[in-house]
Order: sequence, then structure tokens, then C-alpha cells
Amino acid sequence: MLTRHDSTRWSLLAVAILLIASIGVVPIMAGQLTPTPAPAPGEDAIPQYGLYEASFRAPGDYTNPYDPAQIDVMATFSGPDGAAYDVPAFFMRPFRQTCTENCAVEQLEMAGPSEWRVRFSPPASGEWQVSVSARDRTGFSSVVYEDSFRVAPSDDPGFVRQGENPRYFAFDSGAPFFPVGENLAWSWEGAGGIFAYERWLDALSAAGANYARLNIDVPWFIGLDWPGPAGDYSEAQAAAWRLDTILQRATERGIYLQVTLLWHQGFTEYVSPPVGPVDDGPRLDTSADWDTNPYNAALGGPLSGPSALFFETARPLLNQRLRYVVARWGYSPHVFAWELVDEIDSLAGYTPQRARAWLQDSLAFLDEIDPVNHLVTAGMRQPEPSLWALDAIDFAQVTYYQRRPVEPSQDQVAGTLDALSQAFTQTDKPVLLSEFSLNPWYEPLDDDPTGIHLRNTIWTAALAGSAGGAMSWWWDTYIDRAALYDVFAPLASFTEQVSWNSPALEPITVGLGAETPFNYAPLRLDAFRRDFGSASPFDTIYRVLQDGAVPPISQASAYLYGETNPERSRPQTFVVSPPIDTELQIGIRDVSSEAPAILVINIDGTEIARIDFSAGSRQILVTVPLSAGEHTVVLDNLGQDWIQLDYIEIAAYRSPIRAVGLADRERGEAAVWVHHRDFTYETIGAGIEPEPVNFSLRIPEMPAGTYRVAIWDAITGNVIGEETVTLAEDGSGTLRVRLLPLTAQLAVHAERVAGPPDTTSTPATQIITRTPAVTLTPTTTSTPTPTSTDTPTPTATNTPTVTPTRTPTRTPTPSNTPTDTSTPTATPTATDTATATATNTPRPTATQTRTPTPRPAGPTATQRATSP
Repeated sequence: MLTRHDSTRWSLLAVAILLIASIGVVPIMAGQLTPTPAPAPGEDAIPQYGLYEASFRAPGDYTNPYDPAQIDVMATFSGPDGAAYDVPAFFMRPFRQTCTENCAVEQLEMAGPSEWRVRFSPPASGEWQVSVSARDRTGFSSVVYEDSFRVAPSDDPGFVRQGENPRYFAFDSGAPFFPVGENLAWSWEGAGGIFAYERWLDALSAAGANYARLNIDVPWFIGLDWPGPAGDYSEAQAAAWRLDTILQRATERGIYLQVTLLWHQGFTEYVSPPVGPVDDGPRLDTSADWDTNPYNAALGGPLSGPSALFFETARPLLNQRLRYVVARWGYSPHVFAWELVDEIDSLAGYTPQRARAWLQDSLAFLDEIDPVNHLVTAGMRQPEPSLWALDAIDFAQVTYYQRRPVEPSQDQVAGTLDALSQAFTQTDKPVLLSEFSLNPWYEPLDDDPTGIHLRNTIWTAALAGSAGGAMSWWWDTYIDRAALYDVFAPLASFTEQVSWNSPALEPITVGLGAETPFNYAPLRLDAFRRDFGSASPFDTIYRVLQDGAVPPISQASAYLYGETNPERSRPQTFVVSPPIDTELQIGIRDVSSEAPAILVINIDGTEIARIDFSAGSRQILVTVPLSAGEHTVVLDNLGQDWIQLDYIEIAAYRSPIRAVGLADRERGEAAVWVHHRDFTYETIGAGIEPEPVNFSLRIPEMPAGTYRVAIWDAITGNVIGEETVTLAEDGSGTLRVRLLPLTAQLAVHAERVAGPPDTTSTPATQIITRTPAVTLTPTTTSTPTPTSTDTPTPTATNTPTVTPTRTPTRTPTPSNTPTDTSTPTATPTATDTATATATNTPRPTATQTRTPTPRPAGPTATQRATSP
């Protein structure tokens, strides 16, 4: 029987329990804990990479169970191979969804008492043990849960990692993972809440997509700190239930989530967009910013201003949030990656140096607490190589937004290539184009109701060297509203055929040739860096596509420096693939007035011309014949002082179609996307049907053997043509594919299925050679004037001496190509001040080989617009 004193004591304890429970804490008296195992493991084995989950209570002195400084609960999982994984536990309030039909938005109720849980996905089969310990702020520590369980082998591929090819992703199993999908950043009550996510994920899965990008730091849907106070997630448990549910639904549908942990707008000032859509009903208010952030000292938070996020004051709160996220959702292999922040360069107080230190600290902590080491990235509006270079950043992200209607429309394909191309030269890690649209302010429903720019962008990115298809913004008010999910299906099906884990897979320059005579347009490269003293990047190879160079020529200096500036003297290398015999024109703007220079032109490893320029030479055009097919062109200056390039032009290069492609030239595999230039949202929207054109592809330097070639309709995803092509071992190595008449898009996949054929019965491909002639043409009639009296006046040369050099033609010349001229020519004038010389080289034969020139790492990357 209880005494009066005992009754009073227990009454007070009951009141205390009720009070503490009201703030979400389960009080446990030391010495009275009986662990409560969850039913997850049971008697049966769980599958490898399946979820092990247990619930329990943790004793101690704490008032905020979300703060590990008050109560630190950690589990240790020990596997059959002796490996141990330290997994943080988390405190949660369970909810259930009560709406069962005609549900506009979720209706939640508590599904039981608040409790501690631990989640883990064991990566190996066999016998496992788990032990959970808790330590409170007084130092009191105890073991609160122990268990053993069995894991059975499964066919789950595991977590996503960087692949054997460092430009792409792969699972633990080694199977490739090529992301195809879109942003699904958030939902809200007006869109249907969690039910909208179920609809979006269903539609993505039905289209074969496998990726979505989700932001879990917004006040209207999922945001741990936004309900406040900062660091106490009691009022955010309904939001946490949403992420539990979304992750489960994504897992069931084969979708992998990139999870954004910090929203930049919460630490800056919202700026209203310059334009907006037509008022067509209720819209989500996304204007939340620093003024409403619980971290703000004006609202009781710890930070005096948004830039304080970069300093130690914010570190405990940020680390606490990272720990809770990893503890609750880091178990899942369907968390593709953690994105620490979506736009780090939009945070108030950003500088690259400050951001680098902040990222290093944040990423080190994330690496410490994430037992399975998910991939980690950080978003930014403009590329910053010093941040991508951090070891803990696993892949880079870029974006591409046009700015319609504020600015005129641009070529979407060319813009996408330019957006990617910078990053490919600034990092050797995978690169994802994680946001794009026709503008960053509202959905392009009126501009492009059928999603043509979506198709053009995702295929361009996928076949240009990106680690996945490009990810559109405007998932709800554009893709879902216009039912454009079928855009993803053809790419998803096609990319399943590609060996993304092959180490030798890389971007290539694809040749195009018309099946009938055609007048090709010239391509000029002239947007060089023109600040004197600028140097071109080391070891960069510019792949010249029909829309420009990849990486952009703006990375290259206009100056070819000579012996006077040896630290800046670097040759410039270009891989070109003219469709027919044509001319390479090199415009020389000027030469140093202090000393002469020598331009040396090499094509495919053979010196074609050596041109001596007198000091002070200006406005000279150098013309070199260039045969059809792929060539490596190197420009160098072996003279004393600098040459400034004006432009480089290929006279016949651009056609009404373009091709972007990848190849593995060791295994024998190629994947190419072919696009009719008139298949754009502008022309189709104007009711203009593209004229059919007949072209063939040329894929150079492929190994001999028998190839199975499939031609895909990139709009429907159907295979519309198949053929077998044989390359002889002593042939040119150029795989030729004749395309079907093109009015929109095609994709081509070629894979070698048998080794070299018997050359005794297979005729060798004919090798055609041509004799180049170097032409020097002054582009002005004025005589250059020396800038210094100490510099000798350049001597006019009326007839430059040119010795012809023969170079191998990489591919047979089409029947409609110009007639070869075997006698070199030069146009003499009184102002021509250069002398060209070259050495004779032996004519190559069919048995001669050339050392392959290293291919570029890939296109490069980023033009970034302000994100929504």
C-alpha cells in the first residue's frame, strides 16, 4: 500500500510526465528502462539493403531530444565481415494519414507516442548485431537496446557511388546509374500536398525515369527548422512524416532522390521577379526569406544576420540538422545524394574563400555521421572550380536558364552545350545539369506547350557527357499540368543500352555528311579572351562542333605567346570534323611590334606550314586546305614574341542538322543524338514543319569488327531501323551510318558484337590523300606601321614561299566535294609580311598508323541564371 507521501510523489511524477510528453519527450527513469524492440527484424531475415528499424526509449536528463548536446543516442551495427557502422538514432512523433477518399491534401493524426528509433540498411548478407547506447548532458550513459538479426542476399544494387568511369555513377553492385528525371522540389496544400507527390512519382516511374530532386528546407512543406524554434523539431514532425512517406513511395517506384538540405533563400533577401505569368488561379507564395527564418535573432534565433551562417555561431544548429537528416533518412539507398545547399553563391556574405572553408567543415561533419557515405554535392549559380575541387564534393552541378521574355530566345541546344562545357574542363568529376528552363520566373506553358525544349535539352545533356539527363524546373505548373512525362520515356529507354560504366566512354566529334550535294555554312570561332597576359588552359582540346567549340573558345587566349613569355606559351589544339573537303582559315589580327613570330600549323601530327611573321604584321589571313573527316589541328608559336588571333573559320561546316555523341573506342560502342535545327519550340509553334534532310554519320577511330546499329525515334522511343555494319581491320576506322530522312530527332546506338573480320575476303577501305596548300592573304590594304623606332620595319614579301605538305585524308571524300588542288597558292601583296615554309613528308599508305591524339574530357559547363 502506498503511503500519503508516496501518493504525492507519484502524482507529481505523473504531472511531470504529462508536461514533458506535451513537448514530445518520453521520460525514462534511470534503472527502470526495459528496451522495447521494434517488430522490424522479427524471426525472418531481412533482405540485403533492406530496412532494419527498431524503436526504444532512452533515459537521461534532457529537454530537447533533437539536440545531441543534451542527449546523444548512437547505434553500432556489426556485420559478418567484422565491419562496424556507427548510426545516429533519432527522436520522432509517428503520424498516420486518415483521409481515404476524395483527398485534396493529407489529414494527419498521431499514431502513437513519441519514441526513439534507429534505421539501417545492411550492405552484406549474414549475421548482424546492433547495440544502442545513450548519453545525456550530465554524462550519464547506458545501453538502451541490443539485438541480432540475419540478412539474406538480394538483387538490390545498393547505394549510388562514382562509377568506374569517373564521369558517371554506378551502384555498389557495379551496375551503372544514369539519372533521368526532373526537379520535384516541393508541394503545398494548393497542389495536393503528399498526394501530388504520389501522382508525380507514379508518372515519372511509368515513363521509366529514375531521379527526382527534392528540397527539404522550405516552410510550406518540409522544413525542420522553419516551424521554430531553431533546433527544436517538435513542430516539424508532420513535415518529417511527409519525407518518410515520399522516400517510401520513391523506393517502391524505383526513383532515387537528390535531397537538398539548405535553401539559399532562407539566408538572403527575396527579390520579386521582373515578370510573371498570367493570373490563372492560386499560386504558392515562395517569398519566405531571412526575415521569416527562425535563425534570425529578431525572431529569437542565434544569428544577427544571414551572413552569420558562414561562421561558428551557426555551426551547432547546422550540424544538429544534418545529423537528424542522416539519422532519419540516410538509411535508404534511394537517397541518391545529399545536396548541402542549392545555391551557395546566393547566400548573403558569400565569397569563394568563405564558402570553401564553410563547405569543408560541413562536409567533414556529414562524412563523419553518414555511415554509408552517400554522394555529396553543392549547388551554385556560377561555376566555382575551387569548390568543385574539394575532395568531399562528389559531383558538380550546373544550370541553364534562358531569360524569356526579358531577353530574346536563344538556341536551346547550343546554350545547353555551353552551360555544360565549362564544367567539363574545370572538374574531372561527374557533372549534372540540375536545373533548366526558358526562364527562371514562371513556367513556359505558353512558349512551349508540347515540351520541345525539354526534349532538346535532356538529349543534348545526356549525349554531351553529362552524368545524367538534364533536370527541368517547373515540375508542377508545367510538366504535370501539360502531361509532358512522355518526354522522359525515349531517353530512359535509350540510355539503358549504353555502357555508362565503361572507363573509355567519352564525348566525341561526330562527322555529318549529306547524301546529296549541299552548301554547308561556315563556322567561325572568334570569342577569344583578348586581355593581354591571359593564358589558355593547360592541355585543353577544343572539340569543334557545328555550334562552336567545346569547351567554349572564350576559355582560350587570343594570344599565342612566343619565347618572350615561355610561362604563357601553350599550343592550341582543336578536333574538327568537316563534312566535305574545305578550308581552314586563320585570321591574324596582329603580331608584336617588338619581335617576330612563327606560326606553326600541325594537322594529325604532321607539320603543314611554318609561317614567319615580321614584327608589327597585321591583318593577315592564313588558309589551309582541310579534307573531310576528323582531324586534330594544333596551332603553335615558335617565334620570339606573340601572335594575336582574330578568328578561326572552317569554310564549310554547318549543316541543317547537328549531332552530339559519345564513344568507347576501345570496346567499340557509340551513342549519338541527331537533331534537326528547325525542330524547336519556336518553329513548331509557328506552324513551320522542318524540311526532311538526308544525312549520314561518320564516327571515326572505331575498332574493326562487326557492329549492330540501331536507329531510334527520339520522340517515340521506338527503334525504327537496324543494320549490321562491318569495319575492316585495315580500313579507315570510320563507322558510317546512313540516317533515315530527318525532320525532328533521331538517336543512334552502335555496338561491336564481333571482332575484326577476315581481311582476306573483305576489301580494305580506300585511303584517299590530298595535297594542302597554304594561302596567305592580307585582310587590309594598309601597310603596318611599327610602334617603336627601335623595331625594324617589316619587309614586304610579294611572293611568299610555300612548300606543300601532304597529309592523310581521314575518310573518303564525298562525291560532291571540291576538286583537290595539288599546287599550293599564295596571294601576294605589298603588305604581306609573312613567309610560309613547310617540309615534305612521305605519303601515308594503308598500312601506316598514326598515334591517336588524346580526346578531350568532355564538353564544359555553365551558364547559370537566377533560380526560382
